Amino acid sequence: MESPVQRRLDRLVAAHPAGDDGTGALAVAVATVGGDHYTAGPLEPVALASLAAAVVHALAVEDLGPERVGEAVATMPRADEAHRLELEPGTGRPLNALQNAGVVALAGLLKGRGGRDRAARLLQLLAALIGRETTPGEAAVRAESRAQHHTRAAAWLLRSAGTLDADPESVLEDVATLRAAPVTVADLALLAGTLAAHGVHPVTGERVLRQETVRAVLSVLDACGMDTLDGAWAFDVGQPGWASSRGGTVLVVVPGHMGIAVHSPREAEDDDVLPRAALQTLRTLVREFELHPSQAAGSPRAAFRSHYRVDQAPSGSVRSARVLEALSTHGDHAHVIELGGHVGFSQVDALAHVLRTLPESLETLVLDIRSVSSVSHAARVIVAQWFAGALADGLDVLLVDRDSTAVGALLAAAREAGVDLPDPCTDDDETRPGCSGAAFQFFDSRSRAAQWAEQRLLARHAPELLPDSAEEAAMAPLLQHLSEEDARTLESMMDERVYEDGQIIRRAGQPFGGIYVITSGRVELTGQGTGGRRVRRTVLTPGMTFGEMALGQPGRQPSTVRARGRVTTRVLTAQVMYALQEASPRLAMVLWEALARDAYTALSQLIRETGALQD
Repeated sequence: MESPVQRRLDRLVAAHPAGDDGTGALAVAVATVGGDHYTAGPLEPVALASLAAAVVHALAVEDLGPERVGEAVATMPRADEAHRLELEPGTGRPLNALQNAGVVALAGLLKGRGGRDRAARLLQLLAALIGRETTPGEAAVRAESRAQHHTRAAAWLLRSAGTLDADPESVLEDVATLRAAPVTVADLALLAGTLAAHGVHPVTGERVLRQETVRAVLSVLDACGMDTLDGAWAFDVGQPGWASSRGGTVLVVVPGHMGIAVHSPREAEDDDVLPRAALQTLRTLVREFELHPSQAAGSPRAAFRSHYRVDQAPSGSVRSARVLEALSTHGDHAHVIELGGHVGFSQVDALAHVLRTLPESLETLVLDIRSVSSVSHAARVIVAQWFAGALADGLDVLLVDRDSTAVGALLAAAREAGVDLPDPCTDDDETRPGCSGAAFQFFDSRSRAAQWAEQRLLARHAPELLPDSAEEAAMAPLLQHLSEEDARTLESMMDERVYEDGQIIRRAGQPFGGIYVITSGRVELTGQGTGGRRVRRTVLTPGMTFGEMALGQPGRQPSTVRARGRVTTRVLTAQVMYALQEASPRLAMVLWEALARDAYTALSQLIRETGALQD
């Protein structure tokens, strides 16, 4: 299924087509710290050109440390529209590492190592940053060397001021070699992505730069980068970046999130440092993906809390041994992912990365968002697009939240963005979900969603284990340990009772009144919290029992049981149970054994769920 991010990049590129001569096409690439790499537009090689400044600075800091580099080059932002040759008064230092004088000064400090000369080491670092080897041709190096008039003037100025000890022409040749290296926007996005990932390459996972080096490079890009070339940069983008004005290429680093590269050949009406199409595209990405420093908050994986198969944290519904075995066998078809905290574009992209690692056999996905505190608009739009695509591909999507507020906001964002996302169902039969078509469901508890997913698994992969009716589904767990004759006898002794929405079935403090088996609907168990506040403890669904806890100490009902919607039950009253003990002690003992086994199964499932949630 196509990524929503990829789809957005494709639309941006389509809005800036190539001219009649085939030139002028926009190209854009994004590399996230999680390892996802998106590209759109032609990946034609361009010279690294002025972007080489960041590579030279990084290698200098790696070799000499930030303090020594700071002694050699200042960090004073200066517009370079006229490529002015300036040195700091009194020290003779170049004003910053991104302009010609700074690049030459830092390159002059680099030495050969490990059998590689200065130029080879610079190309080696570039290769590690972009994840592949790139070597410039001799003709390209000669052309770059002939074109760097201002750089040559800066080199000889530094030599005359006593700041540059190395041979100026040798340094210029090595700088020209690096500047001539052919790269694509895909390469540059990986370079920026490595800086965003604190020096670790997002795809290979290898550490390329020390964290203190990345800090120094990003500080220079932030203080002396695009802010000095475009007055609106801080307002529109606000992230560290640098550009090759001659090549029409810009790279941007969103620390902790991603690297971006955009390229567009210059047109006649472009008066700015970069082509207007490239800047407009970049600003659109920052706005729509909420990447401005005021919005890009938190680690991309901060929202990812837990991931497990449905059978690893069951619903709590009492199941037979055969059913539990079937759920375990087919558990890879249904997974649960829990999110929390703030969810923005980067967090959604990290989630998408996790989803792509799930088994191809996945049929049902449960997203538990009860702990999510906020969701950005960009994240809602991307999630809506992903949900629509997942449903079209046949994947069930189940949302779990305490109320429908977040779901309503998601649907509103989908409508605004023109995404065809249906309203989620909330009243499907939880005991027998159908098998036709993908389902979009909303549940107000994880237990209900897990129960639906379990039934979906059984309906698809073990239909022979499904009961023929809802009542049979509810009664089966309690009676599964009894013989057929004992089960019929016990069922004949039970009363059927119906309760309407909100009706109190059992009140806390009442004496034991019998064992209730829910055959349809749901009941809510509540207790009393501090200040007399009612606190919900749990929700019980068909197949579960209540009332038996009043048999323990102090012999009173511990919780208030209230109907949520219309509820039907089968009740083995206290009077019948007392009579059963007198009339048939053997059957009474069998019943107590069944109740004890149910309690043990419920406890075992609770332990498994707790373990899954802590993993």
